[in-house]
Amino acid sequence: MLKKGCFNDIDIALMMHGASDTCVDVKSLAMSKFEIRFHGVNSHAALAPEKGKSSFDACILFFQGIEFLREHIKEDTKIHYTVLNAGGPANIVPKLSTLSLYVRSYNKDYLDTVIERVKNISHGAAMMTETTDEIIEVKSLYSKVPVLSLNDIIMNNAELLNAPNIKPPRQKTGSTDFGNVMYTVPGSCIRVAFVKEGITAHSEEFLKAGKTEEAYAAIIYAAKILAATSYDIISNKEIFNKVIDEFNKNKKDLQNES
Repeated sequence: MLKKGCFNDIDIALMMHGASDTCVDVKSLAMSKFEIRFHGVNSHAALAPEKGKSSFDACILFFQGIEFLREHIKEDTKIHYTVLNAGGPANIVPKLSTLSLYVRSYNKDYLDTVIERVKNISHGAAMMTETTDEIIEVKSLYSKVPVLSLNDIIMNNAELLNAPNIKPPRQKTGSTDFGNVMYTVPGSCIRVAFVKEGITAHSEEFLKAGKTEEAYAAIIYAAKILAATSYDIISNKEIFNKVIDEFNKNKKDLQNES
């Protein structure tokens, strides 16, 4: 929707999400997901090993390079990987090996610099094994630009409406496509409690709770909170300008951090 211009005429974006607490987020992790394929040459590992060029060797060297990289990147940067396909039986030098890779950081611009280093590790692993690497970007999510003044308006309305289990902003967050929107226009997401504390999002328990009266009530709470927040912004030009100005400043500060 963002790429097709659906938010071009939007000043401020608001949304809701179910949770165990009623709260807002300050930030989110930017994330890029890649599929990396190493292409080698098949051969029999016992009869003609010298003819093979192992794509799986390239995978192993790539993973080792990622582990060394961890020492030299910012603490909030997270890298996850797994092998999707290792080529076949152990007695055959594999022609194709495929891995999945996630790279995350609270700063999208800094994340992009780490991704370039990750790509260089991939190229290096291919060079060392005389294979070739193919890097495919599957998904790219931006980090949220926090607007604390907007968060405050939302939580003030949550308190006025007596929303359940109100808590301070979440500090530990994941990645979201709403980050792409919030990197473009000011925005915020209200999380409304409808499950017991300790139940994680997207779990089986979380899914089943979505069919309860508490889940329905959470949607009603969210609708009222966001409607009241919209009224506050629309009816008060000073509040509106404060949100816009803070967004522009915080986005600039984020870009300077990289």
